[in-house]
Formats: sequence, structure tokens, C-alpha cells
Amino acid sequence: MPVLENPFLLVAAEVKRLRERTKIIFVDFHAEATSEKIAFARMLDGLVSAVIGTHTHVQTADEQIFPGGTAFLCDAGFTGPHESILGREIEPVIRRFLTHQPQRFEVAKERVLLQGALVEVDAVTGGAISVQRISEPFST
Repeated sequence: MPVLENPFLLVAAEVKRLRERTKIIFVDFHAEATSEKIAFARMLDGLVSAVIGTHTHVQTADEQIFPGGTAFLCDAGFTGPHESILGREIEPVIRRFLTHQPQRFEVAKERVLLQGALVEVDAVTGGAISVQRISEPFST
């Protein structure tokens, strides 16, 4: 990936700018490593309402409210077919790992789940009241 500006260094100014308009700030932190997500959220504890991580597509079970009032979940998971490998048919992905040959990764269809997080926030203070993981079967 190309070199990007460091979000740890840039977030303070952005939070300050947003605080002039609202007390409720919800951060979707799209990062790979759990250590990055937790460190980022701990750094923002008390400054934002919630930090919910995304990217790995695997929902974590570490939802909590930090002492300063910031809700946290390391990864919200993904909405889509879970009888899969990250939403794709299983066999072509395994074949790709075994053969190193290109494969067509069709979207899987089985066991579709709606995943995410529900965060209740105090409108006056902007602090989190509760955080709950959501993982529910989805049907059309």
C-alpha cells in the first residue's frame, strides 16, 4: 500500500474541528491490526463517542466502554454470507492458496448475517451509554 499520513497524528485536529459542531463523534477505524485499533481507541477515550474497527471481516467479542466514556469494538464483522471465506465461495479460495493460480471468486450465498454494532450515546455529553455487537440472520 502507498504511504499514508499517520491517523494517530492527524486525529486530534479533526476531533477538535468536529467538536465545534457536535458532541457525538463516531469513528470507523479501518485497520488491520487489533493493536492499532485498541491503541487508537484508547488514545481517543473521552474525546469521541465510539471507535468501531473494520477491515478484517471477522467480528470480535471485545465490546466495551472505556473509562472516559468511549464505546469500542475491535471489529464490527461484515454483513454477507458467512458460509464462505470472507464472503466468497470456499473451494476457489482454497484452490488459489494451494495452486497459486488465479481463480474466480464468486460471492457465496449461504448463512447471510447482518453484523455490526449498536451504540447508545448521551446526546448532551456525547459519551457512550452502551455498546452491543449485532450478529443476526438476514433474510430477504
